[in-house]
Amino acid sequence: MVQARLVFAIAIHARGEANEGVAMLQLAIDLAIDLGMNTTVFATSNANLSPCLAESFRRTWWELFVVEGIMSAVHRRPSMRTASVVSGALLPCEDFTYADGACFSGSPSLSQFSDRHFAEEEVDFSSSCYRIEAVQILSRVLSIANAEAHPDEVQAIDNSLAAWSHYVPPDKRDLISNSGEVDELLFQAHMIIHWATILLHMPRSELLSVHPASADIFCAKGDKQMPSTDTKHAHASKATDASKELSNMAALRSPVQKHTPFFICALVIASVVQLAACTLHNCRCMYQHRDRITLVVGLLKSLSLHWACAGSVLVKIKKIAAKVLKSDNCTMTVTSTQCDSCTDSGLGTSIGAEDVPWLEFFDDPTLMSFDRFAPSLSFPEQST
Repeated sequence: MVQARLVFAIAIHARGEANEGVAMLQLAIDLAIDLGMNTTVFATSNANLSPCLAESFRRTWWELFVVEGIMSAVHRRPSMRTASVVSGALLPCEDFTYADGACFSGSPSLSQFSDRHFAEEEVDFSSSCYRIEAVQILSRVLSIANAEAHPDEVQAIDNSLAAWSHYVPPDKRDLISNSGEVDELLFQAHMIIHWATILLHMPRSELLSVHPASADIFCAKGDKQMPSTDTKHAHASKATDASKELSNMAALRSPVQKHTPFFICALVIASVVQLAACTLHNCRCMYQHRDRITLVVGLLKSLSLHWACAGSVLVKIKKIAAKVLKSDNCTMTVTSTQCDSCTDSGLGTSIGAEDVPWLEFFDDPTLMSFDRFAPSLSFPEQST
């Protein structure tokens, strides 16, 4: 029942029923905690001596943790239910090991994984472990996302975000294997880190001044302007760099249906940052932003064939981009697309925020209708 509710929560979230998805996820989490799935002994005590079944129980708990972290980011919820209890469940093994039925004892604990930073010897950990750590950092970001925080606390979280990639082992730093396959768990881990970086820095930058804060875009709930703990340009630069990394991930040649539907939300956040930066930048950088937005819009178009929420946000992003990226806003030649001195930090004022009335695009309630994109999808009512 826990696994069924978890999968159903993801499905209805991707359909565009965000609140219903959160409610279903909370039911799954409450049941898992009542059963004790977060404890060390649950998996082995209930697996009937089957290592694969024990692994399934462990993976279920950690999937609840990851999905709650991502949904909390969508809704800007400052705390997580799964983070409020002790997670003694051992960490998952590699996906291919689990698929081969070769899961045996010896799975590491969360503390063993956390202590690797100062270990004398390198130890191999699964891709799932790095995704779990990414959500741990994300939860710290969310705790101060819309609240004033001491500059040292903001810097400490930023240090964790910056350090994360340095501890990914060399054989896992490339998301694409020699055979051309994408490690989807590492893909999600990088996605979460870049998303968290945007959530930490965008509210503390000048980018938020042109961000449609009151807009009701699915996956892009407005943030409050927070006091800067560094220069606003530094915060803007980090947020914009993270949005560039997300668009780079979108450029990977991988079947879109293999990506998590939560990637839609990350693409929306990246688009919002790119459009805000484009509004503040001078014309020399327009084509760089335009190319990234074009890529994201194309990927959302492909994802809309599978997930209804992608179709809805696609309509909104396209309408905003059509205004912000109008060709007559800038007159550029091909040679002017080079942007050597442009750091994508939100600097430049050739297009002012007052020239881009974003809020006028968020008054049409028909743009948020999901039924037009997936009218044939229906889910049975769930009894609790």
